[in-house]
Amino acid sequence: MKPDEQDLHSLDSHFRFGENWSEFEKKVGEERIAFAIESLDRLIEKTSLSGSKVIDIGCGSGLSMLAALHLGAKDVVGLDLDPKSVGAAKVLLGRFAQGKNWSVEEKSVFDIDSKSSSKKYDVVHSWGVLHHTGDMWRALGVAAELVAPGGVFCFAIYRKTLMCSFWRLEKKFYSNSSPWIQKIIRGLFKLIVIFGLTITMRNPSKYLRDYKKSRGMDLHHDVHDWLGGYPYESASPPELQAFLESRGFNVTRAFTKKAFCFGLLGSHCDEYVARKNTHLCVE
Repeated sequence: MKPDEQDLHSLDSHFRFGENWSEFEKKVGEERIAFAIESLDRLIEKTSLSGSKVIDIGCGSGLSMLAALHLGAKDVVGLDLDPKSVGAAKVLLGRFAQGKNWSVEEKSVFDIDSKSSSKKYDVVHSWGVLHHTGDMWRALGVAAELVAPGGVFCFAIYRKTLMCSFWRLEKKFYSNSSPWIQKIIRGLFKLIVIFGLTITMRNPSKYLRDYKKSRGMDLHHDVHDWLGGYPYESASPPELQAFLESRGFNVTRAFTKKAFCFGLLGSHCDEYVARKNTHLCVE
């Protein structure tokens, strides 16, 4: 059992992302919602979402669920292992999605009954989540099983780099450290990021101004999540391509790029959209 033989179904074996999502939810307004809608529409075209049944695995604050509802999804289900994430999503959707069909449940991806024919979805979405489960390939397999024939699997996974082993150790250390040690590590990392932007002729001030347009939180909370995001796994584009093809998917859209400085300052998420063949898929 991974990691360190701990129970993957239990929150105790994972970094507690929900504390950040609870804070982030309070900051969500029309501007952040508009950015989320634009970002999801870029990834999954509105035609795929209109009238669809959607599941968001690792729903966090519920912002992607809200974006899917705005883009025409008829029914959206959110799952998250962290009860604080579940609470944040319920509050957010209660504020901005009144009268729409949605539900949020506290559940591990490994507790999903993916074999049930009644539990299939037109769109399965999991953005930057499955690499934190402790058994990424198994989690990807569960998520892929939930896609109905002809449906869409949309996910983001950390890009594999030469530094992934280092970051795995760092995240484990950070997650088990006291708040003041975490604060010191965050400060050092932010200074290194600013230095990296400067020497590559990018404007740090503009980077910070534009940051809220991303699908994450703000820089402070994203740095905390990056440094503490344990368990941690990653994959290369060829590995994910082979995984999807072996399960009867065709990649229809992908946003990939090489990591900066071989992952020295961390990795990013490569994004994939794959459509499941309408015939019986190979398992």
